[in-house]
Amino acid sequence: MDPVSPLAGKHILVLDDVPEFCHELRRHLKDHCRLVTVCTGPLRALRRLKSERPDLFVTTLMMRELGGFDVVRRARGQGSTLPIVMITGYGNAQTPIEAMRLGCSDYLEKPVSPDELRARLGKILAAQQRPAGRPESAPAPALLSADPAMGAVLETVAAVAPSESRVLILGETGTGKQLVAQAVHDASPRRAGPFVEVNCAAIPESLLESELFGHERGAFTGATDRRTGRFEEADGGTLFLDEIGEMSFSVQSKLLRVLQDGRFSRVGGSAVLRSRARVIAATNRDLQQEVGAGRFRADLFYRLHVITLTLPPLRRRADDIPLLAEHFLRRFRGPRRPPLALDPEAALRLRLYAWPGNVRELEHLMERFAALHPGPVIAVADLPETIVRSTAGAPAGPPDLLLHGDYASARAAFELAYLRSTLQGARGNMAAAARLAGLDRSHYFRLVRRQGLDPADFR
Repeated sequence: MDPVSPLAGKHILVLDDVPEFCHELRRHLKDHCRLVTVCTGPLRALRRLKSERPDLFVTTLMMRELGGFDVVRRARGQGSTLPIVMITGYGNAQTPIEAMRLGCSDYLEKPVSPDELRARLGKILAAQQRPAGRPESAPAPALLSADPAMGAVLETVAAVAPSESRVLILGETGTGKQLVAQAVHDASPRRAGPFVEVNCAAIPESLLESELFGHERGAFTGATDRRTGRFEEADGGTLFLDEIGEMSFSVQSKLLRVLQDGRFSRVGGSAVLRSRARVIAATNRDLQQEVGAGRFRADLFYRLHVITLTLPPLRRRADDIPLLAEHFLRRFRGPRRPPLALDPEAALRLRLYAWPGNVRELEHLMERFAALHPGPVIAVADLPETIVRSTAGAPAGPPDLLLHGDYASARAAFELAYLRSTLQGARGNMAAAARLAGLDRSHYFRLVRRQGLDPADFR
């Protein structure tokens, strides 16, 4: 056992209904951890989470008795806050996004190499060991940007941080909303106070009120002790409410009262408490649309909607993709690993890809390369099939060299970039994209098929 490894001394529970896969993961981990237990039944695994209290839980997505998403929901419903890693073998582009939305710390795709498995789990456990509210010393990756829209966001962060104003951060999953919230906190007079994060999508409605406000002993079945809520923990600091658009109407009402005067009571208690926490909220939903549909309280929306920051998706920050890729490759390179670089064609393919998982998806891809690629150059053949297929037809060379190529290559490059742009603007709706392009629908469809583009990648 490596005494300096983040895995050392840890207990990991592995769930899959295929025994061979469970035991394969156990072989990869058992010499690096204190204990690795395996379970082939989801309901049995959920019981063991409560009785054994492991340090980390690994679950697969597709199982006969209960799906991986349901396992995560039930684990959170039991009150478990331990890190969960999901392994996907049959998912699509939305699968990892949904896993992270539900509160998973990471996801991996089958087949899983031993080195990557240990590196990713070790990173999560190392993060758990850092003091609460203290980020890694490395620069926040989503805040590295040469994009004008992102630059405007960062200027607003610098301007609003010294104030006490509430901030609402909007953007797709994986765009860096948590990092922007942390940046607001770190640049504020509250920087010495706690930064407390609550993922509202990962906690069932029945437990979210207790999570936010705490509870008294005996307040409900299972409340054997008094619990301090997140508003108390964040007093004098910042409370970050992520995925607030998933919060139920009843909890929204209770949150509204706290935002009005800072006063609240623990569940089952009568004492009135006060919190001076600054609230920053984030969501990937359109809250104005949610208000119109009756799913989000209008008065709460206007309480939160003081300063709004809208983060652009990575597909609209093409100039940032090579910048971020280089940063991640440097950040994750081990002390004995060779430096890595993208060759020009691979870098172009990354710029043309739609990145449904945004910065987080790029980060995970570069982490895999940093851990496993023999180096020193990452070529197109090394990229995942999803990226290669969706960027088929890209020319062999960076955009600034296209004018020196032949006419057919330049036309193909322009056609690919133009089709991608219209699909992005129409969010993958082919009919709307054809209207944007001013082309007959059937003609536009033929061009998209010829370039090998999948409209689903832009939704």
